[in-house]
Amino acid sequence: MPAAIIGGVIAGAGAIGAAAINSSASNSAAGAVTNAAAQSNALQSQIYDSNKALAQPYINAGADALTGLEGFLGLGGDPAASQKALDAYLNSTGYRFSLNQGLDAVTQSKAASGLLGSGSTLKALDAYGTGLADQYGQQYAQNLQTLSKTGQAAAGNLAGSGQNYANAVGANNTNAANTSASAAVANAGNTASALTNALKGFGTVLGGSSYGGGAGGSSAVPSAPAYTPLNPNAFSIGG
Repeated sequence: MPAAIIGGVIAGAGAIGAAAINSSASNSAAGAVTNAAAQSNALQSQIYDSNKALAQPYINAGADALTGLEGFLGLGGDPAASQKALDAYLNSTGYRFSLNQGLDAVTQSKAASGLLGSGSTLKALDAYGTGLADQYGQQYAQNLQTLSKTGQAAAGNLAGSGQNYANAVGANNTNAANTSASAAVANAGNTASALTNALKGFGTVLGGSSYGGGAGGSSAVPSAPAYTPLNPNAFSIGG
């Protein structure tokens, strides 16, 4: 077999093999990026879920505090639940002790002055009780407001974490999609190039082959006889 034919076969086969290798490399790279994106998305999901678990108690407490504050101010919520919560707050802060101590002090003072049964004693007792209740009530409302803001901040932080999660996942998916698309385009280009080079190589094979004469032979095609114009003087009419 002539060297040209062997070279053509090798060139064609080499082009196809190179295209297969390039396609395999492109697919491998695309698969690696896709797997990395999936792993990153899973990690982002775990981080978000962890942040949500940490923030949820503060969010719930803030929501409860806001409901209690609305009920305390008469703006809605559950007034009965708000009153129960206020009573529990007062019992836990020493309010009853302070109230009793203050009333006893007023009574003793009025008794020492000989005014225990007077109207001024009742007025003083009422003023002290009202002032103490107002003081604790304001503190209670401030505590509810602070707690509700804590819940609001936790919800805001969780929303930011959710946005970061969405951005990261979107970027990962976009990167994976772009890589897969690039691999598909590269594979198409490799295939087209391989076919072109293979056809060129096989064309060498066809161009180097012989018809009718064997290896190294030649095709013998009979040549047409030469055309010779007629001589008008070679014919005579009447003599």
